[in-house]
Amino acid sequence: MTIHVLNGGRSGDEHYMRSRHEQTRGFTLVAALLLLLLLSGIAVGLMYMVNTETRVGGSDLENSLAFHAAEGGMEKMTADLSNLFSSQLAPTPASIATLQNNPPNIQGVTYRDYSINIATKPDGSFYSETRTISSGPNAGLMAQIVPMTLSVTAQRPAGDQVHMYRTVEIALIPVFQFGVFSESDLSYFPGPVFDFAGRVHTNGNLFLADGNKLQLHDKVSAVGEVIRAELANGHLTSSGYTGTVYIPTAPGGCNIANPPTAGCRNLATTEGSKVGGVTSANNNGPPSWTTISTGYYSSLLINGRTGATPLTLPFVGGGATPVQIIRRPPANEGMASTVGASRLYNQAQIRVLISDDPRENHADGSPVDGQDIELASQVPANITALRPAYAGSSGSAQAGIAVAGVAGVNYFGEAQTTTSGATLTTDPDFKAPPSVYGVQASPIPFPGGNEWPLIGGWLRVEINRADGTWIPVTTEWLGLGFARGAAPPNATTANGVHPRAILIFQQLADRNNNGSLADATDCQTTACYTGANSQYVWYPINFYDPREGEVRDNNDGVCRANGIMNAVEIDVLNLKNWLAGTYGGNGSQVDSAKQNGYVLYFSDRRGMLADQDTAPMVKTGESGLEDVINSGDPAGTPNNALETAEDVDGSGQLDRWGFANIGDGFGPINTVNNPFQPVACTTIARKNKVSGARHVVRLVNGSRGNLPRKPDGKGGFTLASENPVYVLGDYNASAADNGFVDDRHAAAAVIADAVTLLSNSWTDRVGWTSPTNPGGRNGTSTWYRVAIAGGKNINFQQPTWAAAQDFGTDGGVHNFLRYIESWGAPLHYRGSLVSLYYSQYATGIFKCCTTVYSPPTRDYSFDVLFLDPTQLPPGTPMFRDVSNTSYRQDLTTSPY
Repeated sequence: MTIHVLNGGRSGDEHYMRSRHEQTRGFTLVAALLLLLLLSGIAVGLMYMVNTETRVGGSDLENSLAFHAAEGGMEKMTADLSNLFSSQLAPTPASIATLQNNPPNIQGVTYRDYSINIATKPDGSFYSETRTISSGPNAGLMAQIVPMTLSVTAQRPAGDQVHMYRTVEIALIPVFQFGVFSESDLSYFPGPVFDFAGRVHTNGNLFLADGNKLQLHDKVSAVGEVIRAELANGHLTSSGYTGTVYIPTAPGGCNIANPPTAGCRNLATTEGSKVGGVTSANNNGPPSWTTISTGYYSSLLINGRTGATPLTLPFVGGGATPVQIIRRPPANEGMASTVGASRLYNQAQIRVLISDDPRENHADGSPVDGQDIELASQVPANITALRPAYAGSSGSAQAGIAVAGVAGVNYFGEAQTTTSGATLTTDPDFKAPPSVYGVQASPIPFPGGNEWPLIGGWLRVEINRADGTWIPVTTEWLGLGFARGAAPPNATTANGVHPRAILIFQQLADRNNNGSLADATDCQTTACYTGANSQYVWYPINFYDPREGEVRDNNDGVCRANGIMNAVEIDVLNLKNWLAGTYGGNGSQVDSAKQNGYVLYFSDRRGMLADQDTAPMVKTGESGLEDVINSGDPAGTPNNALETAEDVDGSGQLDRWGFANIGDGFGPINTVNNPFQPVACTTIARKNKVSGARHVVRLVNGSRGNLPRKPDGKGGFTLASENPVYVLGDYNASAADNGFVDDRHAAAAVIADAVTLLSNSWTDRVGWTSPTNPGGRNGTSTWYRVAIAGGKNINFQQPTWAAAQDFGTDGGVHNFLRYIESWGAPLHYRGSLVSLYYSQYATGIFKCCTTVYSPPTRDYSFDVLFLDPTQLPPGTPMFRDVSNTSYRQDLTTSPY
């Protein structure tokens, strides 16, 4: 019999269940451990990923900081280089090397490389090449280019570094490479067709208008606004100036014969950078200016908003203005200073200096010597006694001057109003100045009676030889002569008085102003003007300029003190002969290599008073004659109130101090408050001493083939003057052989306060007989081939009373070359027209066409030879431009 134990069965199930529970708990532990391991792996992965990203991000940040540091260093180096070339005329390799010692100071950045690499010649000067500027707003201009490479490597503390390169071009841009350039506002508003090629640039606003058709043929740029709707004086072009203005839309556009052609377009009056005038708020008419400038005209017509940038001379800024290039240096100015190195006074090889005090002819402080010559035949003893010690020098013309090829001795002109027993000595029209030599004397106690010098002043001529030394040659030049007959020498009229004279100060007295010396009262023979009493047969070379003399455009037939100009003439052919050694002496020793020919600097400060705006007051080259507008008065009487357009020197003061002595040589008239006082033209103004700052230089006998050139037949001649310059007759060109043929002409320029062209038919006599009637001063066809840089007046608002639409303007490009004749004939001109400053000696405002002139037929053209730097005139001013041509990061392995 089998017996089952029930309790024993329950006990087995419990054992089973307990075993299963223990197995499950072990699996959970393993699973937990596996999950923990997995989570740990993920955590470790995340940690590695975060660390890697941190390291990568940190590296990117360091690299970015190094990149920006390198970029900042490159920009600083470029700016420093640009500033150096803007502040120094000719920086040396050493001065450029110092820039490498001034990297930016950035915390955590080390500049392992901060260098400027320039190729130099064996003599230490920069390697340069003449070629076309490759980029930037001046692209296409020829320039002397100095290539440089800028290199910057910036390193961070962790070792990250960035290396950058930049190549730049330092471009020396000749100003005469522009057809037209203006430092200030530039205007075109001719009545007839006007066509002048060459690039056009202004650092100011550009006003474009025409009564018929204006044609421009190259790139046109204005830093300011481009205005079609108004003239610079505010006159609306819708009245009187509704002609077309053609501007190229592609290189070579605007065919001269028949615009519009392909590549040429008329700029509408609603298409300027401002639709109205300069002050208009509307500068986004439909279409926009950007569309017009960069689209329609393919950036051949631009302003400051579409790419135009200023072009300035290196020294401009910090109070220095462009007019300083024609000024004498002040005392103690270093020749190597930024301004000093730019002065044409220092660049010239010939200096002609005339002053009331001979010490003023020595800017370097050197003592007065026997080559400072007083241009007077007699000096009273009591005047001599009052002078300082310099008067004891041997620099005197009192004993007369022996002139080559002329018998006897020759004297400077003296006025005489009492008979001394000799014939042809008296003239009742002479008026004693109230002050001679700065001493009041009436009558002036000269040895022969009531007499005084008609010329006066102290002359110094000095030259720079090829070895760099300066020597004076005053007596040598005066020994060639200093006088002429009734007419200036030219291609058909020889100087029969002093045939070799370079500087001409006086003319034989044509007492009745009939143009002939064959009258009984005139000096007719050589014996008359040499020897005893010969000083009494001369007149100064005076003439009348109605632009300076007339305050308004009124034909009243009266001469006024302000317009009576005294000229020193330069016989260009005789200068050429002297330089060639034809006349012997030191001419052949004058250096001609440094400037591609010869620069003659001329300054006549006789009658000039101290500038009252300076402290201490000194003579600066200004005339001090600014009170010449008074736009509120139709009569124009000076009102002693400053108008903006009168402040030509930018001093903020109205300069009237030049009024004080303008009329001293013309009898009892008072010009202290008004220099426009009337003076009898032929009897008084023509004969007497010009006492104030009304002294000019006139170029004569300068027909083609007559200008100086280097001994190898190349190069040319530049006249630089702080006085106004007048060019009389054919100059560097001639109708006799078809005008502008390229052989035998010189590379020529005139750089002066203002430049006036006188035709072949001009005589001073017609200026006296028709002082305010241009019809009596008829010009004839004349040829000029010369670059001209000069001044103009400031534009001002057209007064409500002014009938002339252009009154208040500077006359525009078409009147930049000044005239004082009624032309009625072609004026043939080839050159470059440059306005770098406002005229500060010749301050008369633009006036046309009742009193001053009537215009010629303007046959004007740009001289394309100026695009070749070897054909530029000596002393051509240069702009400096720093242009970036490439910029890149060096991604190769660093050597550091």
